[in-house]
Amino acid sequence: MSISSGSTVGPALTGSCQCGKITYSSSVLPSSLTSCHCKTCRKLSGAPYLTFGSFPVSAITYTSGPSSLTQTSYSQLGDRTHCSTCGTPISMQYKCQPEYISITAGSIDEESLKAPLPKVSQHIFLSEKASWVEIPGDEKEKCQKYEKFSANFQKKVDGWKKVFLAPGLG
Repeated sequence: MSISSGSTVGPALTGSCQCGKITYSSSVLPSSLTSCHCKTCRKLSGAPYLTFGSFPVSAITYTSGPSSLTQTSYSQLGDRTHCSTCGTPISMQYKCQPEYISITAGSIDEESLKAPLPKVSQHIFLSEKASWVEIPGDEKEKCQKYEKFSANFQKKVDGWKKVFLAPGLG
């Protein structure tokens, strides 16, 4: 991620927190959208799930307020950021996949989109889904659904854990 850009080509999208202290742009649209039903996402957002767009880290530029980003680790697997003023969740980055960052879809400025966002393609952590939540009809039929992570992503997490959480390290 970088700070500020003097690019002559407009961004694929922009986004911000609720109070506007943090703004960002992306040179590309997200490759996918994932809705996470884990308890942490539900509690931090105050919503039944939190939807993230997956971006290469190199595509995201904070155009204002990066000093207002607060980073927090609620697990050993990744780091989250939010605005220290208004509390808007901004990102999640898994330590096993440092070249990608997940940006909260709700922070994207819809009016800035140069093309439509992809549809939600998966729901994760359904094992922690609120009992009163129904996955919307079209997503129920078309999306991949996982109790935790997809098998491929779980392999990345497990590989990272073996290397970085092995006894005697850190």
